[in-house]
Amino acid sequence: MRFSTAQTNITPDKPVFMHGYGKRDHKSEGMHDPLFMKAVLLQSDSGKSLLLVTIDSLGSDRSFTVGIKNALQEHFGLHHADVMINYSHTHHSVFLTGRDPSLRRGGYSMGQTQWPSHEDELDYTEDELFYDRLEGALLEMVRDCYANLVEGQLLLARADSNFGVSRRRPNDQGSVDWKPYYEGVIDRDLFVLKLVDSEERLKAILYNYGCHTTAMGAQYLFSNDFAGKTSSWLEEAYPGAAALFLQGCGGEIKPMKGAVGDSFKACSYEEMEEAGVDLANEVAALLEHGEFTPVRSDGFRSQLLDPQLYTERLPNGYYERIMNDSAGGEFYQKSAERTIQAIQDGSIKDRLPYYINIWQLDDETRIIGMEGEVSTQYGLMIKNLFGNGQTLVLGYTNGVFCYVPTAQMIHEGGYEATCNFFFGLHGPFVPEIEDIIVGQIAKAVLTKRSGE
Repeated sequence: MRFSTAQTNITPDKPVFMHGYGKRDHKSEGMHDPLFMKAVLLQSDSGKSLLLVTIDSLGSDRSFTVGIKNALQEHFGLHHADVMINYSHTHHSVFLTGRDPSLRRGGYSMGQTQWPSHEDELDYTEDELFYDRLEGALLEMVRDCYANLVEGQLLLARADSNFGVSRRRPNDQGSVDWKPYYEGVIDRDLFVLKLVDSEERLKAILYNYGCHTTAMGAQYLFSNDFAGKTSSWLEEAYPGAAALFLQGCGGEIKPMKGAVGDSFKACSYEEMEEAGVDLANEVAALLEHGEFTPVRSDGFRSQLLDPQLYTERLPNGYYERIMNDSAGGEFYQKSAERTIQAIQDGSIKDRLPYYINIWQLDDETRIIGMEGEVSTQYGLMIKNLFGNGQTLVLGYTNGVFCYVPTAQMIHEGGYEATCNFFFGLHGPFVPEIEDIIVGQIAKAVLTKRSGE
């Protein structure tokens, strides 16, 4: 096979309103560590190309994702299924949109000075200019990747990690509390994909773990949180190798570093960096001592599924109570107000198209990338379908519209199951979304595997 890598700094060059915490009330104040966009181009022996892009941002809507994929298809012939865009989900960056307002999620813009009560308060000029900057930079990166392909090999290893902890502790009322749940069953897989050239020199480290990049609280300096430190540490420890964080299914997972007894704390910058170094050491241990399996490169296959996920339709009165309850905070109140407005004008959504991107690298090795803030339980369920330890399951891929809870989470309630009104959805998802997601993946992969 052949491969190449590229990266560029995408840190905004002026103050903007950051996304990730509803309590923020003014624009950014500088940078703690730079934000990056990175790319890895893989080309099989048969000539099939796959492009993996990582972006240090909270996520994006389809206006951004479709715009980027259209540009890559126009310039390089890469089909939408051949491109995975994975977001680190750092809460110390921005949320990305593109130039097509019909595909925009709304409710936030980089240029805002406060959270809006109505969508028409927002001006997306800065967001569209930032999109242009990222699209242009990515096209240049991919040109460089095609021009600098080298012969090499892709290898895979995995280990168990206790870096993360669930934030959904069951309570006596049959629901959950936002507290560390140390006994919770979560996806603890730490995967490392390494790319080596024909002389076995390490050229790229792709490490995958599912955990919110929220070691810190709502500060105002740009940062990729612990993942930024992990990647920079690895690139210093392994000169000449690019390090890319692949965000997994971490919807309800927080860094263990921030768990203190019965609650979570916001780590200082120093503590956040310590967490990043802890994860880097786990990756390095796997690089040095792990059992790596070569990935055959005689042919890659890619699919992009797009099923519909449906929501309940809650009445206006539900959101009126939230809007009138000051105890929930201004962000909740304004989100409820926007939801009521959307119900009244007919723009409210009761279904959501949902990207599922599947790359079959060889008969046993695959990467499955899913849109949204996906529960750790999906990672476990999907891996159990195949059971061979060679399936990477990514969340936050090709867009981040909202949380994607399991049927059990929807029954229990809690933040991840009830916050859909932040995002212009009519209510919580119906429990059947779990069957839709897992069923679509099983059908796609197992049918291909059987040769039907």
